Amino acid sequence: MNSRRFLSLLEALWAELPLPEWLPGAGGRVWQQAVAALLRLWQEVGQFGVVIGGPVPWWPLWMIGDPPSLEALPCRPGELARETPWLFTPNLPPESIPAPGHTVIPLLPQDPLVEEPFLLLLTPAFAVIAVQGYHPHTRQRGMMLSFEPEVVRRAWQNLEERVQQSKPEQLAAWRELALHYPLTKPPGRVLARFSSFLLLGSLAEAGSPPARLPPARTEGESRAARPKEKSQKPPSAVEADARIPTAPSSQSSLSEAELLRALIHEIQTPLSTIRTLASLILKQQDLPPRVREYVEKIDRECTEQINRFSLFFQATETVMPPAGKGEGRRLQLEPIALVDLVRQNLPRWQDQVERRGSRLELEIPAELPDVVSDPKALEAVLFGIIDRLARSTPAGSHIRAQLLSAGELVKLQFQVNTPEGSDTSSLELKSPQAIGQLLVVQPDTGAISLSLPVAQTLFRALGGYLTVRHRARQGEILNIYLPRQL
Repeated sequence: MNSRRFLSLLEALWAELPLPEWLPGAGGRVWQQAVAALLRLWQEVGQFGVVIGGPVPWWPLWMIGDPPSLEALPCRPGELARETPWLFTPNLPPESIPAPGHTVIPLLPQDPLVEEPFLLLLTPAFAVIAVQGYHPHTRQRGMMLSFEPEVVRRAWQNLEERVQQSKPEQLAAWRELALHYPLTKPPGRVLARFSSFLLLGSLAEAGSPPARLPPARTEGESRAARPKEKSQKPPSAVEADARIPTAPSSQSSLSEAELLRALIHEIQTPLSTIRTLASLILKQQDLPPRVREYVEKIDRECTEQINRFSLFFQATETVMPPAGKGEGRRLQLEPIALVDLVRQNLPRWQDQVERRGSRLELEIPAELPDVVSDPKALEAVLFGIIDRLARSTPAGSHIRAQLLSAGELVKLQFQVNTPEGSDTSSLELKSPQAIGQLLVVQPDTGAISLSLPVAQTLFRALGGYLTVRHRARQGEILNIYLPRQL
């Protein structure tokens, strides 16, 4: 075989519209649940169709037996068949294949598909593709999933290139499958069943045998992979304030950071799953208006919580780096157009504030120089500031945002004006209470956010700094300073 370079599946799926669903941070447990749910869904349609996967077999032995009854299937029995599974794998020993009759497509060691566990199902009722790996743009660890025919077609074409190169004698059989199972949009009940399987713990909850998972990495492989994943995780939302702490170095501090990382993972994983399922449901054109309204609210709330906990993770990486790291995580600073970034995010910020009963207005000068910062991290930081203001100011407040040139710096100011005629005693919030070295809780609202010193450390990592001025019974003024591009 020649050594032509193939696109990875993730690159092919993300190459054009429509885009697949992206589930960030999807670890082994989430991937296992997704595979189990898809195989359970395939079992429900009678195990008819074709299962394609790699780089190890994802289908367990119980799926190789005789298919069940043909009742309640969407196609005539004469049109149905259960096809031989296809396995794309690098030098898999024959004895590791669970049953004879598989069509094995060998992969070159340098093929990116070797590092991308995937499962593709073609059935009379639906087609779906699921791939685990690193996002081709952000390099974030996660999983892509889609029931969209166009997305599945891109995956099919990507795999067909490998069939054509390494097993050209199987190309006719491969193309025959595409004719036998044309790609169509699945009915809403298919997505609903998949959602229920995933949320209920898939096969383990349904009482069926679990899906076969790939062998665990060796200890050496795990150590080699771990720094790569952490260094590639993109920054997310921020809530910010003042004072600069020194990075804690005691054993108790490290224990607190490790506990926070574990809790963040346990909270974000189900939220990401729920958000993915909500996005799938919202793609259905026949949703009743009231149901669409409820699902949009679920999607919005999950997104905000995921962003909030991503901020906490970013803080642990920057202020409390894991043992063995000499310093916190460094961000990549580059010239960015702050005006464009603010304008693009303004509608989302305004919606966030208005849902809390207040309003946000922005003033931008005709000309403003670019700044130097990390664009993705800065966008997340600003979203977090709006989140903090929206949740900490009384309803009816007016938040005025201004972009200003300040010598060698560019200033973004947020000024909170509380409503006139309000009971001033109700506007005085109690001081936040610390829960560890990173987080504080607001007793009046129960809202959890970063402590002021930690938030300032994050701004320093972004190349700027933050000041906060509290005005008795009026609100506060936040000033963000960023270096202008010279």
